Amino acid sequence: MTRRMERVNFTLRRELGKLVTAEVKDPRLSELTSITDVDCSPDLGAAKVYVSVLGDEQTRLSSMEALRSASGRLRKLLLRRVRIRRMPELKFLSDTRMQEGAEMLALIDRVKQEDLRASCEETAP
Repeated sequence: MTRRMERVNFTLRRELGKLVTAEVKDPRLSELTSITDVDCSPDLGAAKVYVSVLGDEQTRLSSMEALRSASGRLRKLLLRRVRIRRMPELKFLSDTRMQEGAEMLALIDRVKQEDLRASCEETAP
């Protein structure tokens, strides 16, 4: 990825993060929604916007639907904030890395607890 594309992705991620918290007033949108990454195509025709939503599955689905319905408005607002030759179409995708990380930590903790219990049982007379 070129430096220019890295800057474009970073700028769009930063500005979308601000816009989502300040401008999207949809009640379906969770307050615990954050833009984690943006990946623009080289021709700036499309951008994949990765979104992390903390909460249950229903909260995640409703927040994603709210963002998809606001994508046109967000694109127009971005045009006013970012000087770019062509504003890409925004496609919102769920980023589950944080949730998967939390699940992995919970599994590690569970294995540690089981291992500790097993070692205590072995040493008990």
